[in-house]
Amino acid sequence: MESVILETPLLLVGYGIAFALCVFGIVKRAGYAVHIVSAAIFIAAFTFTLLLGAGMQEALIVTLIFLSLNMTGYVRGGKK
Repeated sequence: MESVILETPLLLVGYGIAFALCVFGIVKRAGYAVHIVSAAIFIAAFTFTLLLGAGMQEALIVTLIFLSLNMTGYVRGGKK
């Protein structure tokens, strides 16, 4: 079975930007705007992934990684 995410450069860039903004928001303790933009880019890439015909398992693995990365900022004490 072929991976839709790994074969589409636009998806790799979209997920990469979403993950980079997420890490930037955690490291620099940025405001909520960075996390909202990161989530919006991720949702757009996720929707495009499903429209291209990716399986739910492939799409949900990336989603779980993104959500667990977002939660580490709150577990580490995301308060300013």
